[in-house]
Amino acid sequence: MVKKKNRHPIIMSTMAGSIAFSSPLAFTLPVEAISKEQFEELQKLSYGEHHEAVVHLQRKLKTLKYYQGTYSPEYDALTEHALKMFQEENELNATGKADETTYLKIEEELNSHHKEVIEKYATKIQHGEQSNRVKQVQMALEHFGFYQDEIDSIAGPATKTALERMNKAHQLELDLSDYNQIVHVSERESQENNVQQAVQTKSQAEVQPSAQSDSVTSTAKNYMGSPYVWGGTSPSGFDCSGFLQYVFEQHGISLPRTVDSIYYSTKPVDQPSVGDLVFFETYKPGPSHAGIYLGDGNFIHAGLSSGVTISNMNNSYWSSRYIGPRRVAN
Repeated sequence: MVKKKNRHPIIMSTMAGSIAFSSPLAFTLPVEAISKEQFEELQKLSYGEHHEAVVHLQRKLKTLKYYQGTYSPEYDALTEHALKMFQEENELNATGKADETTYLKIEEELNSHHKEVIEKYATKIQHGEQSNRVKQVQMALEHFGFYQDEIDSIAGPATKTALERMNKAHQLELDLSDYNQIVHVSERESQENNVQQAVQTKSQAEVQPSAQSDSVTSTAKNYMGSPYVWGGTSPSGFDCSGFLQYVFEQHGISLPRTVDSIYYSTKPVDQPSVGDLVFFETYKPGPSHAGIYLGDGNFIHAGLSSGVTISNMNNSYWSSRYIGPRRVAN
């Protein structure tokens, strides 16, 4: 997998920053950290507007027991109310806006919360245990960047390795002697490795593109640079599903309006061919973003910050969120 460097500085709390630079073993960032660009967009948002960075904020506030709604890129009344409650209880200016002081305080509280979870449960869980406390520990380790596997609530070797790294980096002095290491690779881990390999390399079994798929991709490329607009369905501004719907309409094919509806109305395939759709899980569980496959790991889509653009599935952001390919029936 080719990993590209993030072009935007990451917003870090004072605590996270001091940990990262004081120990080479802890040079990690919380998974929910957002880019400077996303943070700047978040500060501009007001009631009724939309941006994917809002979902990151909602997740953080939900973990801290302030936000009670469902995840949505809309900066709604529940989001504003939750942020004001957090600001008031932490003696900040209760504006309902995610200014830098507020965001850094949220990160500080999250770090404390997840550290407490690890200290509470880490020494009690056993290898092979499946429980809610294992899930909480995995989520806490993921927050600090030490756990990269599926949150499956099962205490396996990946969980132990992450605990050992967290223990050493943060000098927690946890006694993990009761957590037995296993020597074989689980079937689930093997399957995940196979999925990653499928994303990284072009399958020899990939079907040759048809004339129809070539024409679809050519049409899609005609709209390169069109801006992203929430709810947009025309070249003056597309959202993700609006772009797909518009392109396929030019070829007499009608697609549903939302990504999840498109996903369930198309046919699953083992490997993507040119013109197939590739789906990703981004701001909410399940298919929430999609693009048109161009070959060689590239796909064209309406990106939130870049408009209609071409991205590569081997990029760490997209490969970690990849669900799979599906084919549109002619």
